[in-house]
Amino acid sequence: MRVALLSGGGAEAARRARAAGADVVCLPQLSFGPYLPAVLDRRGYEQAQRPPARAFRDALAAADGAWLAASVYESEGEGVFYATGMLGRAGGGPPLRHRQRRLEASPGRFEQLLFSPGHEPPGVIELPWGPTGVLIGADVGDPASWADLAAAGARVILGGVSAPAQLWERMRRVVAGLAASHGIAALVANRAGEEHGIRFVGGGSGWDAGGAPIAPGADGLLEVGAMP
Repeated sequence: MRVALLSGGGAEAARRARAAGADVVCLPQLSFGPYLPAVLDRRGYEQAQRPPARAFRDALAAADGAWLAASVYESEGEGVFYATGMLGRAGGGPPLRHRQRRLEASPGRFEQLLFSPGHEPPGVIELPWGPTGVLIGADVGDPASWADLAAAGARVILGGVSAPAQLWERMRRVVAGLAASHGIAALVANRAGEEHGIRFVGGGSGWDAGGAPIAPGADGLLEVGAMP
C-alpha cells in the first residue's frame, strides 16, 4: 500500500493525498488544530470535541476510502479531556481508538495541563498489510506502548507527533530501534509550522520491520507491502 505522511492540513490534505494515490493517510498529533499545549492556557479546553469527533469524521469522508490515521482533542465532559488517536476508513466500521497515555512536561510542552492520560493499552485493527496500531505524541517513542502492541500482534504502527528539530531527531532514533527490536514497521508523521515561538520541522519517516528507513518514491509516498 502507498502511504502519505502529512505534516498538517486536516481534511483537505487527506483529500489531496488520496487524489495523489495514497491508500493510507497519516496525520500528526492533534491533526485538526494547533498544538494546544505549546502554552500554559486553559482556554485550550474550549477546542475539545465531543466524541465521535466531527473533524475526524469529515476527514474520513474526504479521504474517500483511504485508511486515515489522525488524532483529535476530545472532551468526555466533567473536566476530562484526552488526545485520541484513531485509525479507520469510511464505510469500514468503527475506527480503532487509542488515547495518549504518556504526557510530556517540558518547556513549550504542557500536555499535563490539557490532557488526561489514557488508561487502556493500545490495540490493533486489520489492514491489508497486517494488524496495525496507532500511537500519538510521546507514546510513539514509549517502549511500553510498543510492547503492548507487539503483544496484540501488531505488524505496523502508524504514529503522529508534534516535534521541533531536536525532539524529532531523538524520536526518529528511538522509533528505529523499537521497530528493529519488535520486528514492527513504523510510519510517523510530524507537525510543521511555527506556533507560539516553537518551530515544528514537519516531514515524516518510515522504517521497515528491521528498523531500516523506508525511502519515499518520487511522488513522496512510501510503499509498504504485506508484513510476514
